[in-house]
Amino acid sequence: MDRRIVLTDAHTHMGTEAEMGKRKEQEIVSLVCASTPREAKAVFAQKGRFLIPTCGVHPWDAHRQQLKDLEGWMEKCPVIGEIGMDSVWCQVPLAVQEEVFLRQLDLAMEQKKPVILHTKGQEKAIAAMIRQYPNRYLVHWYSCREYLEEYLDQDCYFSVGPDVGWNQAVMDVVKKVPVSRLLVETDGLQAVRWAYEEGYRLLGVKAPKNIDVRTALTATLESADQILGIRPWEAGLQFKENLVSGFLGDCLNL
Repeated sequence: MDRRIVLTDAHTHMGTEAEMGKRKEQEIVSLVCASTPREAKAVFAQKGRFLIPTCGVHPWDAHRQQLKDLEGWMEKCPVIGEIGMDSVWCQVPLAVQEEVFLRQLDLAMEQKKPVILHTKGQEKAIAAMIRQYPNRYLVHWYSCREYLEEYLDQDCYFSVGPDVGWNQAVMDVVKKVPVSRLLVETDGLQAVRWAYEEGYRLLGVKAPKNIDVRTALTATLESADQILGIRPWEAGLQFKENLVSGFLGDCLNL
C-alpha cells in the first residue's frame, strides 16, 4: 500500500510563481483565494487540476472593493470566498461588512456554489446569518472557543490552521468536529510564518526549518493527527476526500 502523505490546502492565497509551481508539481489540491480583480486575474492564469480559484470580497475590503467588479470572476469560480465579517483585525464598519457579506451569500445560493467563511470576532452573528442561506460552508481557521455547535448543527466543514499544535481553540475544532468535516489549510505562507512567530512569542514554539507549502501542511497534518489518534497518511487521504468529494462535491471534476 502506498503510504505517501497526500496533502491538500483548503484555503490559501496567491503566492510566488515558484510556490504555485511546486503545488502543481507535488499535486497539492489547493483552493486559491482572490479578493480583487487583479488577484483573480493572477489566480486564473495559474488555475488547473490542482490550483482551484475561489473569489469574493474579503471583509477587510468591503468598504473599497465593489462587488460588481468581482461578479464576473465569481461566476467563473466553483467556490465563493473567502467572505464574511471581522471585528478583530478590521476597522471597516460592521454595517458595511454585513451588507456586502449578505449580497454574496445570496449570489452563492443563486449560483449553487459552496462558500468559504471568514468569521473573526463575528462567529455568533455569522452562524445565525447563514441559517437564512442554506449551502455548503467551509469555516476557515476557526479559532473561537464558543459557538462551534452552531456551525456543526449546519454541517459546516472546518479547515485547521498551522497553529493547531498550540492554540487550544484550534485544537478544540479537531477534537469536536467529525473527522469527515475536517480539512487543513495554510492561508498562505505569510500566514504560516505569522502563526509560528505568534507561537514562538507565546510558548516558544519553533517553526519547521525552511518553511514551504509541503513542510507547513505536513506539520499541521501531523499535529492534528496526534489529537485524532490516526496516522498522517490515513488523515491525508481522509482530508482529500473531505475536500474533493465533500466540500467541492459536484462543483468540478478532479
